[in-house]
Amino acid sequence: MTAIQFDPSVDLEVCEAMAEEFNDYLNSAVLYWQMNPAKPSSHAWPRMTIGGGLERLCRLRAYKNELTPEQQTRLERVQNKLEAIRGARTVRYRTKAARELQSRLDAWEWFLDDYTNRPQELAAYYPSEVRDRLKIALLIDALQGEPGLGDKLGRLQALDERLRADFVSGEFVWHPGLAVAFPSDQYWWLYGGVKEARQSA
Repeated sequence: MTAIQFDPSVDLEVCEAMAEEFNDYLNSAVLYWQMNPAKPSSHAWPRMTIGGGLERLCRLRAYKNELTPEQQTRLERVQNKLEAIRGARTVRYRTKAARELQSRLDAWEWFLDDYTNRPQELAAYYPSEVRDRLKIALLIDALQGEPGLGDKLGRLQALDERLRADFVSGEFVWHPGLAVAFPSDQYWWLYGGVKEARQSA
């Protein structure tokens, strides 16, 4: 299977657009914010979420040495802008992040449920679906100290136990250049996949 690759130029462009709309996003009741479709771009604009932005920034930091000096300057600028908005809008940021964490936990559980019922069909989708598990980890890091986080951690632990029962350790699931941002001791679920055939409980 060909490793999933991500384009740093696209990630940078998306993060810059996210920074422009971040205040409006935090002010809204919308969780999955459709970025301005009229904005000129060589790609389709994704729906913005806090977890999605955190994931893209992680990838960009991993690829930092491959960015041009001009791109590195743009990355630093967008990180500073997002951090400034987060610092000024802490309550709204954490409220929206907590909502997204719940949504990502739901999505990850749905994938595991579907995989349980159709392992041969769903196993191949693991490298793309595991992005929800990564967003969960990044959102938990962003929500340290948040009341109610313990319940979500308990739910995640139960989901991880389900995953471990069918997980097979192996190579990093995405392009090897990104592995530096996601060490295997912390992000073990990015190093392998799930069985195409599983034993019935």
